[in-house]
Amino acid sequence: MRAEGQRRVVAACCDRAADAGVVPGLPVAQARSVLPAGSVRVVEHTPERDVARLRALAVWARRFSPLVQTDGVDGLWLDITGCAHLFGGERGMCEMVVDGLQKLGVRSRVAIADTHGCAWAIARYATPRSSEDGSSIVLPGEQRGAMAPLPIAALNIDDATVSALADLAIDRVGQLLEIPRRVLPSRFGNALLLALDCALGHAMEPLTPIRPVAPCRSESVFDGYTTNVEAIELAVRELLDDVCDQLAGRGRGARRLVLELGRYELDALAIHVTTSVPTRDAKHLWALVRPKLERAHLGFGVERVTATVSRDALIVPSQIVRWGGGDDADGSAGEAEAAELVDVLAGRLGKGAVRGAVLKESHLPERAFEWVSPAAQRSGADIRPPGERPTTLLDPPMPTTAIALTPDGPVHRIRWQNEDRMVVACVGPERIGGEWWRGHGTTRDYFRVRCEDGVCLWVARARESGRWYVHGVWA
Repeated sequence: MRAEGQRRVVAACCDRAADAGVVPGLPVAQARSVLPAGSVRVVEHTPERDVARLRALAVWARRFSPLVQTDGVDGLWLDITGCAHLFGGERGMCEMVVDGLQKLGVRSRVAIADTHGCAWAIARYATPRSSEDGSSIVLPGEQRGAMAPLPIAALNIDDATVSALADLAIDRVGQLLEIPRRVLPSRFGNALLLALDCALGHAMEPLTPIRPVAPCRSESVFDGYTTNVEAIELAVRELLDDVCDQLAGRGRGARRLVLELGRYELDALAIHVTTSVPTRDAKHLWALVRPKLERAHLGFGVERVTATVSRDALIVPSQIVRWGGGDDADGSAGEAEAAELVDVLAGRLGKGAVRGAVLKESHLPERAFEWVSPAAQRSGADIRPPGERPTTLLDPPMPTTAIALTPDGPVHRIRWQNEDRMVVACVGPERIGGEWWRGHGTTRDYFRVRCEDGVCLWVARARESGRWYVHGVWA
């Protein structure tokens, strides 16, 4: 939904809502009234996200043609001149485009014609006639016949002109084509003639393709091949400095860096490094590259070295020191140092050897977290546990015996590490129900207890069986 003044109206809807009579522009309150109670999900429309996603689709479509342009908020133009034969002809290209978009979760209608105007009109207003996948192909020279039955709006002209033509009972392109051209400009302006000429191929319609930003890249070529490790390392460090300067100019940081060594009479050797957070610190990148470079097989010698940032991300500027002082104000510097340490460990030990825990949305302690890579750990959602949890969670919980003052009351004594211990403080119970839909149907009562020797335990009692367990220990 989107806001129009003081009203909230429908910006777009799903097929089920459309079948029930919901259309764009309908007030949200009225749309709710025609849909079953409890089945309505309303989200805020964010046009800037639509623009970003359409551009991402345009970049994806460059696999079919190097000339791709976004059209409005929901369309793409591709100039496929000289490209169709690479995909089995125009029909094969249509099928690949539709299938690719469907795998991305995007429904589409594809049309191919000699002119952009005709393709635009057929894709948006014509009934698919050439195939079952919703695509249409207009053969060369057939633009006039294909456009004739379409409504006037298919010419992509302003609403005022469409309304003026409707007042004259002209609602189809074919009717407009029967009117002599010389009488149209005086009444409707030259824009109408231009739209007709563009659709029929009598006027050029320039395409302004998107230009993806080239990745940050730097290259060094030696006068001849060399096996001098110091010279190669010096070249690599200079390349990393140059790449980091390029990243700083864009306000971005490297997430994946590829260092390519062009070896004499051998295939090029690629060295890949990945960072857990975006960085443009040349020293940090060198610390990741150096161990792999030392183990690299240089062959008969290296002729060139190339450093390319294959993946980058935005670095949000932040103030890391207080005014007039050198102390870390918000922990950013400490987080950056921790991220660098994780990257170095992952580079030396392997990606799978370094993991971190992130919280999940589950009230069962053993299901409330999972082990992920450091990058996924830092990009995870900020989920808080429902209550205080121990620093060490035992997996599986350790069976024990305990004595409570009352059946549901505080714990009086507990056996821990083969010793009976007196409990001097007890908080609880915290009741956690089982996830019956996952087969965890046991309800537990948890107590936080402190023994007379200072040990703090997280103790659980299964209500169905009455058995006691130690599930965690506070450090």
